[in-house]
Amino acid sequence: MEQSTVFVSYSSKNIDVANYIVSRLQKLNISYWKAPEMIPAGSSYAKEIPKAIQNCQIVLLVLSKASQESIWVEKEIDSAICNRKVIIPFQIEEMELNDTFKFYLNNVQTVMYYNDKEEAFKMLRAKLAPIAAEEEIRKDIEPQAQIFEVNKGTGSRRKSADVNALRMNRIPVVCRFCGCKELEHTSLGTYKCIRCNGENYDDYQTIRKYIEQKGRASYLEIERETGIPRRIIDNCLKEGYLFEGKKSNF
Repeated sequence: MEQSTVFVSYSSKNIDVANYIVSRLQKLNISYWKAPEMIPAGSSYAKEIPKAIQNCQIVLLVLSKASQESIWVEKEIDSAICNRKVIIPFQIEEMELNDTFKFYLNNVQTVMYYNDKEEAFKMLRAKLAPIAAEEEIRKDIEPQAQIFEVNKGTGSRRKSADVNALRMNRIPVVCRFCGCKELEHTSLGTYKCIRCNGENYDDYQTIRKYIEQKGRASYLEIERETGIPRRIIDNCLKEGYLFEGKKSNF
């Protein structure tokens, strides 16, 4: 199964909204997985859905009264939590959470679709931008990594370290506010959008900003709220990039 960026979890009663969200993901060039159309012929929901969740980076929950009553949605969110996936609840109507979803979504920021659809998609795009950036960087890194592997016997260790630095601290390649690709490096870990003047941060600076705002936070909370993979958070803290005077590679 190919890796997808977003797994779309929804109730069949909200199929029209789910399809519209998927159409917007397509316009953003974000890969996704959604049942039933992506379940191979002859296979089953029970077989394919767990694999799809394991292979995604974000679970996008179409949150509604119907989805809270769906046994499939409940199983999908439970699986997402077990697999330590970032969950983005995309609330499509005004409602109260039941006890199960209050437990599942504790301390998870919800995108309010029903209040302002366009603002909701703007927020969604901002949350997905780091994932799109990671895919862009991965495409750039893989050919370079192959070159460095070929030259491994030359004794040049610095280049291998440079590739590792790219993997351990991703820089933004698209603006998280407007999607523009013209970013200016203005200060340590900070990249300003030429179009909207929004400030975008590399992974280490994002972690630093989050901890400065929230105070003490667990690895799981940082990963869930920022979308930054655990391996990068671990490396950031291990290398001491949150302390004054430690310099980023970028």
